[in-house]
Parts: sequence; structure tokens; C-alpha cells
Amino acid sequence: MEDVELSGAAPLSELSRAVAVDILVHGPRSRLQLAKSMGLSAATLTRLVKPLLEAGVLAETEPIRTPGRGRASMPLDVVAQQHRFIGVKLTTESIYAVVTDLRARILDTFVQPIRSLEVPDVVEAVGEIVAGFQSRGGRPIDAVGVTVGGLVDAGEIVADSPFMHWREVPLRALLAERLGLPVHLDNDVVGLTQAQHWFGVGRGHADFALLTVGAGIGYGLVLNNAMIRTEVTPVSHFPIDPYGPLCPLGHRGCMTGYLTSGAITSAVSAGLGRQVGYDEALDLAVAGDPVAGRVVDEAARALGQAAAAVSALTGVQRIILSGEGVHLAEVARTALDEGLHRYAGVRGPSTEVVIRSMGFLEWARGAATIAIQRDFAGGVQTSGAELLDPS
Repeated sequence: MEDVELSGAAPLSELSRAVAVDILVHGPRSRLQLAKSMGLSAATLTRLVKPLLEAGVLAETEPIRTPGRGRASMPLDVVAQQHRFIGVKLTTESIYAVVTDLRARILDTFVQPIRSLEVPDVVEAVGEIVAGFQSRGGRPIDAVGVTVGGLVDAGEIVADSPFMHWREVPLRALLAERLGLPVHLDNDVVGLTQAQHWFGVGRGHADFALLTVGAGIGYGLVLNNAMIRTEVTPVSHFPIDPYGPLCPLGHRGCMTGYLTSGAITSAVSAGLGRQVGYDEALDLAVAGDPVAGRVVDEAARALGQAAAAVSALTGVQRIILSGEGVHLAEVARTALDEGLHRYAGVRGPSTEVVIRSMGFLEWARGAATIAIQRDFAGGVQTSGAELLDPS
């Protein structure tokens, strides 16, 4: 098995790295718990843990005494505070950035209005933000994660970002040259999904899906503790009602036509004969305005129907609803539930909906999680399947 280097320390085997990742995600573990969860013998675990302790990746925590005369357990934990990662979420209006420790706990934040969507200007702005973090931080930065809405090819190129108006932009290489640090690039929904999987509301769940609503529609899927690559465009145009509103691509009754903030504000504005913003549309619906109420209810019903469809097609029961527009699901919860039940059958829906409002700094935390996974974890998945014990 190929050895890998971790944070400048001596090379560590993939199994040693897997031990560190298990503790990182699940919290402090005794050697007995680790051996059992990873399917390893005590002797193999001892051999794998030793270099992690020597490198300062792991440390023994306070002993836990158990009833009886047995020895106190000495749980192992990662030394999370020794690491620093930066996460950057790019939007058309602002750059959202965070500094986190190894467990993606936010230590510092910065938000800067975007001056220009020109690629060199964005790269320079990110460089200034990272330099600012470095100047006031006591520890060196391990790596930087950057996420953007749109199609990201092989972690290197922004192949198509309709929001940023970018096509075939080699963003990772440009940022790496400007920052002089390891840079990891991915789609923003991938980052948010991974953050929920390892450190958020998806933690401890081997299977879940994430649906985000706002300026666009996002979809993330985790099966058997592994992130499944999904194409956002087909999902965002998933058909809900063949008689529903038109989307910008000419589809009738798809998710984009019902659920994006632009679709909702356009429909309410047309009905009222004046321009209405997204928050005002929701407030009007709560206040009992019939036009806003109908539009918002139809959107929430479509969201519930989409969540039920994802559950039925993937077998995933836990669906996390988020995004800057997710307040829709709280305002019109009754309509959301109607959508969940629409095609559920006599036994009712098996979908468990979890609504979580997450601001753009949480999306930036997702970018930091991408950096943590690729720089520290090296692509090792969380435990869930047993490892082959080589002893």
C-alpha cells in the first residue's frame, strides 16, 4: 500500500490515515472502539497509531474510568487546533471566507463585496483575503478550499458557471500560483454536502441527500458514507407538473420554474403588478396575501414533491433542505408536507425532512471541508465498511 505524507510529517500509510480520519469525523475513540469499528486487530491498531502519536496528529485525552477494576480507557483524538484551513465561497455579489481548524470549526471570517467578475480580479481578491488571514493568524495555513456554483471539472477547471459567467477557467492553477499554498477547487453544493456529512447535520448518517434552493437549485447525495457525483442541471430541471410555470430554458413545471428565488419573485411581481423581492414575497404570503400565498405554496409543494422523488429514486430517507431560500420551507410547511405525501401511497412517505438555514459562511465552511478532506484525509472515506486487517 502506498505511503502518503501528512502535513510535512513522515509518510503515513493509508490505513494510518484512515484511523486519523475515523477519529476526526466521529470524535475521540478508545483503541478498543477503533479496532472494533475498523475491523482491525489490537496489534495492527497499535502499529498504525504509533506514527500518528509520534507525528502529533493524534494525542491521548483524559482517561475515562469504567465500572469494575479494569484499567482506565485513554481515548485518542486528533490535535485539531494544530491545523488551519481556509474556505472561500464565491458568489456574484461577495466573497465569503473562513478560517477553520481541522474539524471545520470556524475561527475567523471575512466577507468582501466582489469588485468584478473578471477572473484576474477575483483571483487577486482571494489572494488579498488569504494574505489578511495569514497576517493575523498565529499558525500557518495548511490548504485553501474554494467553491463556486457551476460545473467544476476534475477539481481544476470551472467548466461552466452561469452565475459567474465563466467557461473553461483554470481557476485552481491560477489561485495556487497567486497564493503559494495548496488549493482545492470544487462545486459549492459538493462542499456544503461534505461539510454536513463530516461535521454537520448529516454526521453519523451513511445515507442522505441535500437539496438547496435559492438563486439556483443544488443537489448533493451521500450513499454508504461516500459522496456520489451528481449533475446539477438535470436535477434542477426535474419535472414537477407538466402544466406548471415555464423556466428560462423553456421547460414547463420543472424545479427551476417553481423554486428559484427569481421564479418566485417574478410570479409574485407579475400577480401584484409591482416589483417584489424574495423576502417580501414570503412575508406577504405569511400575511395572507392571496397572490404571494399561492405562489409560495406551489413552490413549497414542488419542493416537497422533489424531496419525495429523491428519496424514492435513491432509497435515501434523510433529506436536508437548505440554501439561502430555504425559509420558504418553513413559511409554507403545510404545502411542503402536501408535496411529500402527493405520491406516497397508503403507507405515507418514508422521507425524513430536515430544514436547516445555512448562510454563505456555512458554504465557505464547506469549501474548507473540501481542503480538509483532500489535504489531511487524502480522499480516505469515513469508516462504515470494514477494512481488511493486514496482520
